[in-house]
Amino acid sequence: MKMNRNKQIPNVVIYGALYAVIFGVSTWLLAFHEDSPNNWILYVAMIVAVLTGLVKLALHSRKRHQQSV
Repeated sequence: MKMNRNKQIPNVVIYGALYAVIFGVSTWLLAFHEDSPNNWILYVAMIVAVLTGLVKLALHSRKRHQQSV
């Protein structure tokens, strides 16, 4: 019996973990370091994470739609 050990992790899991880390660190720093002069960097990181996720999902959905047509 042959076992296939080459399993691929779904993109949703990878990007979900990445966004969770970025949001988790950003939220923690914003909550506990309110007077930090670097807060604008955290807001930019959170916005970039959301936009990247939306673009990634849109491109993936578009690719899947084109393959089905």
